Amino acid sequence: MSPKKLKTYFEISEVSAVSRRYFVIGFFDGLLTIAGLIIGAFISGENDPKLILTIGFATALALGISSMWGAFEIERIEQKVEKKKREKYMLSKLEDSIIEEAHRFATLFTSFVHGVAPILGALILIAPYAFLSPLEAFEASIAICCLSFVILGVVMGKMAEENVILNGIRMLVFGVIVMLLVLLINPGHVI
Repeated sequence: MSPKKLKTYFEISEVSAVSRRYFVIGFFDGLLTIAGLIIGAFISGENDPKLILTIGFATALALGISSMWGAFEIERIEQKVEKKKREKYMLSKLEDSIIEEAHRFATLFTSFVHGVAPILGALILIAPYAFLSPLEAFEASIAICCLSFVILGVVMGKMAEENVILNGIRMLVFGVIVMLLVLLINPGHVI
C-alpha cells in the first residue's frame, strides 16, 4: 500500500483519533491487569519468576486478543454506520469506492492497535522477571508501571495542550489507587 493511499485512508476514516484512544485504553488495561497479577502473586507468596512470566504472557495474549476482537466487532459496525451516513448525504452507494476501502482499513487498523497496546503494557511489566530476582523484579515492575502511568498522562496532556505535569500526576494517582485497591481487597491476605 502506498503512503499516499494510506494517508487518504487515514483522512477519510479519521482513524488517528480512534487509534490514539484505543492505544491509551489498551496500554492502561495491560498495565493494570499485569500489575494486579503481580501484586496478587506477591501477597500470596507466589512471586516466582517462571509463574509470573508464564501467566503474565498468557494473560497479555488473552487480553490483547480479546481487545482486538472486541474492537474489530464494534469498529466493523461503527464503520458501516459511518459509511451509511456518507451514502445518505451523498445520495449514492459507496460500494467498491476508496471510501469503502478506507472504512475497511480503519476497522482493521484500529483493531490491531487495540490488540497490541495491552500486550505492550503487559510485557514491559513482566520483563523484569526474566532478568532479576523475584523481589527486585516485583519492585522494578511496580516502578515501571508507575512511570508508565506518568508517561501516559504526560502524552495525553501534551495532545490536549493541557498541563502535562498535572496530567501525569493524575494518571499516576489513579493507577496507584487501583493498585492499592487490588492490594487491600485481594483475598490473598486471608487465604
